[in-house]
Amino acid sequence: MQEGADSETAAASLVDKSKKAFEATKKPIHEAFYAMGNFMLAKHSSNPMRQFSYFKKGRTALDNAAKKEPANLEIRFLRFMTQERAPGFLGYNKDLKSDKAFMLAEYKKSTDQELIKRIKNHFKI
Repeated sequence: MQEGADSETAAASLVDKSKKAFEATKKPIHEAFYAMGNFMLAKHSSNPMRQFSYFKKGRTALDNAAKKEPANLEIRFLRFMTQERAPGFLGYNKDLKSDKAFMLAEYKKSTDQELIKRIKNHFKI
């Protein structure tokens, strides 16, 4: 996913691959990755209307993924990171407190060591 943050082509590839994976499996994590790809495309776009369009697609997909699988630590982490970095005028920050509380309460139960490491690094635990 880091590649998508650095390259518009990689972000578009993430959108395409995760959309296909979600359509095939209906797994919310793939919907969350689709959302992240859209956020990355918004970052790379120079057209404000296109930026907002990508942002809205990403916000909708990420919130849908979190609703479908609210106990998924990775989805909650992705949403937290996105809301934390979203410009204030977009108003996309309503889940920051609940996602943070959930992550801090649940991260020790995860078997995903890389995710645990990312959460611990972010919160300086």
